[in-house]
Amino acid sequence: MSRDNSRAMWYAVVAGLGLALVFLGLGLYLALTGEGASSSEGERTAAARKVSGPDMVLIVLDAMRADRVGAERKGVPVTPFLNKLREEGAWFPDAMTACTWTRPAMASLFTSAYVETHGIVFAAVDEAAGDRQTALGKERATLAGVLAEAGYATAGVQTNGNLFPVMGFDRGFQHYDTSLDAPGQWVTDTSLKALSGLSSPFFLYAHYMDTHVPYHSSDKWRQLLGYDGAALSEEERKIVEDFKDYYVEWCHYVKGRHEVFAFEELSEAGKEAALLLYDASVREVDEAVRILVEGVWAKSPEAVVVVLADHGEHFWDHGLLGHGLSVYDCELRIPLIIHGGKTPPGRQEGLAEIVDVAPTLVSLTGLDQPVEWQGKNLFSHVERPAYARTQSDSPAWNVELDTVVAGDLKLIVNGKDGTQQLFDRKADPEEEQDLSAERPEDLSALLSLLHRHRADNLRRRSGGHTEVTVDPETLEQLRQLGYMH
Repeated sequence: MSRDNSRAMWYAVVAGLGLALVFLGLGLYLALTGEGASSSEGERTAAARKVSGPDMVLIVLDAMRADRVGAERKGVPVTPFLNKLREEGAWFPDAMTACTWTRPAMASLFTSAYVETHGIVFAAVDEAAGDRQTALGKERATLAGVLAEAGYATAGVQTNGNLFPVMGFDRGFQHYDTSLDAPGQWVTDTSLKALSGLSSPFFLYAHYMDTHVPYHSSDKWRQLLGYDGAALSEEERKIVEDFKDYYVEWCHYVKGRHEVFAFEELSEAGKEAALLLYDASVREVDEAVRILVEGVWAKSPEAVVVVLADHGEHFWDHGLLGHGLSVYDCELRIPLIIHGGKTPPGRQEGLAEIVDVAPTLVSLTGLDQPVEWQGKNLFSHVERPAYARTQSDSPAWNVELDTVVAGDLKLIVNGKDGTQQLFDRKADPEEEQDLSAERPEDLSALLSLLHRHRADNLRRRSGGHTEVTVDPETLEQLRQLGYMH
């Protein structure tokens, strides 16, 4: 072999060793930092830094009024199991949502951000919007994502098309089962099946739609609460037993979209029957939740169980039906119960917000909450005002409402017509007496709070939402729920 060939071979060996060392170093770097890992590798990295936190279950009851927890019908409890959780756990009687529509409210729950921070608003499907909808962006930290990174096994069970994967609400969940508008029994069965495959610590989220219009429930629960369809006229019975068309038409009429109401207005007996059938749906979902939670307890007796709603519901309060058209307390207030683990039991005084739920659960793991989250640990006993914003980009609904609650006072500002309402929630829980003209100093103080809050939200707004194309099946489900017109 010539001297030149020997030298060439030597250079090749040295170069090969150098390249191998480079790749070895790169591999070590990626292993240590987790960068470039596949999702399964990312999960293994998360598992390696697993925290010693409690198992957690988050249960959302769609459109559940706060005042139905503890309600009775002729001595029969509407929510016997929720009553038990409330008596044994931490109950927040003055809890509020951040928006009276599902998708923005749930974005606030999952990302601990107010509506103007995450940027998701209600968007009806119309000719202008087509199949485009606002969705949760990828940049903002979610509750499920934070827990998954800490080593939690995460699973979600979803029945509201507003929160399907295309909308970004599956982020952080390793399993996310969906079924359009499925009944509560499906949610419970699917959640228990998912639970069987979860190792501790786990985070399970279940979303029930039974308490959303059209309030279909089985005869068993209707009869238990005393429903008597024969006492109504045939026309009224048909309306209350399949309430969606009446409900949607009423919303169009009171918002001025229809000049004439297409139905004969229900009698007082008919209106009470509609509320009773809503209560029957509440009773049915209470039973479904009982079965789920008892299944959780069988696997994890010390699991933390959180039950809340995304928003409330109007039943002719202020002349309205449904949700998304106001920020009055029948829509704004939500049930909120935290049961189990090391959470202090009993009635928890003071304002609680839906943005506080994620920080509270993360605090139970010993982790710090993400710096961009706006909520607080509910057990830190930090007193501060509560805020909400309900907004629609749809010309059809034309809603832009802000509210701030501080102590007993509540201010509502209508961004469309500039009107302002001031209520004393303690003296006037039905919010019927506007004090804005009588108490100008209080009005000014709450306006200042609201202006500072909105300015802070806009400074924080970055990467909270995106726009997606929604499939026809999901759009049709949303139309059937009364969202899209």
